Amino acid sequence: MNNTAPFFSIVIPTYNHAHFMKRCLDSLISQTHQNWEAIVVNNFSEDNTIEIVEGYNDPRIRLINNANGGIIAVSRNKGISEAKGDWICFLDSDDWWYSNKLEFSLPYLNDYDLIYHSLDKQFLGKSNAGVINGRILKNDIAKDFLVNGFCIPNSSVMVRREIIDKVGKINEDKSFIAIEDSDYWMRISKITSRFKFIDLCLGAYWIGENISISAKQIDRELFLFNKYKSLLNSAERNQAEKYLAFRKARIYHQIGAFKEAKCEYLISLNNPLVSFNVKAIIGYLLCLVVRIK
Repeated sequence: MNNTAPFFSIVIPTYNHAHFMKRCLDSLISQTHQNWEAIVVNNFSEDNTIEIVEGYNDPRIRLINNANGGIIAVSRNKGISEAKGDWICFLDSDDWWYSNKLEFSLPYLNDYDLIYHSLDKQFLGKSNAGVINGRILKNDIAKDFLVNGFCIPNSSVMVRREIIDKVGKINEDKSFIAIEDSDYWMRISKITSRFKFIDLCLGAYWIGENISISAKQIDRELFLFNKYKSLLNSAERNQAEKYLAFRKARIYHQIGAFKEAKCEYLISLNNPLVSFNVKAIIGYLLCLVVRIK
């Protein structure tokens, strides 16, 4: 790569997020490390997204209009294909980074292939909405994902370009909608185990008013589990199934299917991870309280 090329390529898919775009791009402009490019992949937004992006008049910020047919992986893959950097970073257009995000990652670039961190949750401007926590992964990363859950916030991730070239595209099949990121981390873990978790919040994840979840997500997560469950021995599969039951319980709980949630909370008990057992018991009791009311 020549010396004039950007070191980091930041892929930003967007659709009708003009009201968030300035916050997102401003967070890049304010980075203490400035050797980057941003590739905004616009799914033909019907708002003033184009006007806002072009208003920066910054050669590091490129706008690409590309129809994705409702599949965000198409937009991310388009951005990756246009990227010139040694490292590919992912950032959703309603999220943003803190000013030291890129600089803080620099010491780890020689020794790792995928770097991620936690994100602060932001709900309608409230800064105390919690944290999307990452964690240190065990040596067998794929098994860790299946048994203990996925823990890599998409808008925190940077991946070495050479690894992405080996792994190939993010899956664009409709079966992978809402799980395409998790599937991609699984595929990367087959190529390299050099994952680095930075135990800091170096960005923020925006939770909007209209965030919703449906029972379809249960089918998606089951689909992903079935794709990779052959990697597990019987004991690991049993633990993974308990974690999956806990995830199902949480989804049922969120959509108000309390009877189904209670059943899944009970199935998820006796997980070796005490924290899951505590959460399962609390969830079960909350379902009982709702029913009593």
